[in-house]
Amino acid sequence: MTNSYQHSHKAYVAAMRTVAGTRQIVMLYDGILRQLQLAREAMTSGHIEERYLRLSRASAIIFGLQSSLDYEKGGKVAAILYQFYAAVDLRIFSLHRTPSPEVCDAVSADIRQMRDAWDAIDRGEADEQKIVASANAQNDKQLKNKEGSDFSA
Repeated sequence: MTNSYQHSHKAYVAAMRTVAGTRQIVMLYDGILRQLQLAREAMTSGHIEERYLRLSRASAIIFGLQSSLDYEKGGKVAAILYQFYAAVDLRIFSLHRTPSPEVCDAVSADIRQMRDAWDAIDRGEADEQKIVASANAQNDKQLKNKEGSDFSA
């Protein structure tokens, strides 16, 4: 294990012990938003390698969220979130092929909406139905957009 990896792993383990699960999810969404913002900046400045790196990092966080879903405890919510994450990841992947600041902004807006739903749950202002409603709205939007073109936002 490299020192950097060991340090990251220790920080992650410490966070798991001290930060509530819902707050961890909000923090991961913040990380996705940060990576998408940096990818957008790279798009507008023509830095292809940086765009690739940032989009890949955002996608890795999405994959982490998706792979940690608990279908036994989460049931329908987990299935809906899986669809949401798959749709978002597909849109991020499309930005590798066709870099569009507008599409990046749209993906960020959808992530922000879901982040805000998790934040409301973390603060005790909402329940899982807010997540279901947000994810369903985003999934429905994706279905409508797919009918018009491939990989659109």
